[in-house]
Amino acid sequence: MSYKLLVLAIGLVQLIRSAECGRNLTELRAANYPPDFLMDLFKNESAVCHNETYVSEETIVRFRDDEDFDGTPELGCYLYCIFREKNFWINSRNELHLTKALEIVPVDFEQQALKMGLKCLKVKGDDNCARALWYHNCWKKSSPAHYFLI
Repeated sequence: MSYKLLVLAIGLVQLIRSAECGRNLTELRAANYPPDFLMDLFKNESAVCHNETYVSEETIVRFRDDEDFDGTPELGCYLYCIFREKNFWINSRNELHLTKALEIVPVDFEQQALKMGLKCLKVKGDDNCARALWYHNCWKKSSPAHYFLI
């Protein structure tokens, strides 16, 4: 009888843990993904935007790696800041300039990036921060194995 209770308790704990946190997306990514040179492309903007928005590193990592975490308003403003600093944002239309963003994508990743981008064209959100977060959520959901965030 106590063995059955133990098994039931372990099952409940696992169920609660899985409800608290979505699938860890790092399991889907190659060990060397994203490549260092790609991360280096955003280092300066990342530093500027960290100072501007005060988003925590924990929030960035959780958003990047937790399938079910949709982010925070601060994270959205950090992402908008990155787009703005990279000159990827079209202010007159309050949306991402997808063509400009794709220009920095390595040739061997171009097709995958284009597929991700084409799935995420109908942006939603009340302000630029919410809209930037929407893009990242859409990309993360459309291709979790290829999504990354710095």
